[in-house]
Amino acid sequence: MPPFRSALLCVLFVALGLGCSRDPLGRHALSGTVSVDGLPLAKGNISFQPTEGQRTSGGAMVLGGKFSVPRESGLVLGKYRVSINASAPGTGGTPDENSLPGDPAPPPKELIPKEWNMASEHFIEVKNSGPFKFPFEIATKAK
Repeated sequence: MPPFRSALLCVLFVALGLGCSRDPLGRHALSGTVSVDGLPLAKGNISFQPTEGQRTSGGAMVLGGKFSVPRESGLVLGKYRVSINASAPGTGGTPDENSLPGDPAPPPKELIPKEWNMASEHFIEVKNSGPFKFPFEIATKAK
């Protein structure tokens, strides 16, 4: 194979390799913490819904007060509505003794106030320069 051709093939393979490793949407990995009344949330879910027509949404499990969204599931630049949910242990899933066969089981009790999930008005903004770490402090008790 002539040297020009082999050099051209090497450049082509390097370019393809670099091109495939880049995210075409420009997503960013993000992480953070979730605490409830000053304590890390043991187990829950966090989600990020676009508010400005972005093409991505994301979410992750919260374990031990921490969450992480990898770049391949991450978010593009823009503003996102934050929703956090956590079920109270031992609630829901078991119909009461007066239930008829086929009655749905009651849903689990939500530990997180609706202001952080169904009626959330909490937002993050993903900017080009970061940082991509977001702490969330949830208060359930009146001060």
